[in-house]
Amino acid sequence: MIKHNALFRLSIGLLLTGVFGGIILDAIGFFPHTTAYILSIPIASNSTDFWLGWILCGMMITGLVTLFLSLRHHQGWTTFVCLMAVILTPYVF
Repeated sequence: MIKHNALFRLSIGLLLTGVFGGIILDAIGFFPHTTAYILSIPIASNSTDFWLGWILCGMMITGLVTLFLSLRHHQGWTTFVCLMAVILTPYVF
């Protein structure tokens, strides 16, 4: 099922770093008065943009793309399931 093992590990690492980085930074109050989200990561408030939020979103998007490229079978289905997990995980915590 996995075509490129190293690329698969990279994608899982990027996804986990993005998701849990966003959860931890939001929990400690790094993103005050958030008004805009992408993939459940705060990216902006009324007064400023959160560049760290943009970086985390870029990491998660890169992780989803590399996940799609690293798999041999069921790429679309697996990427969709991981996308839903990335979006819904911060609401669970």
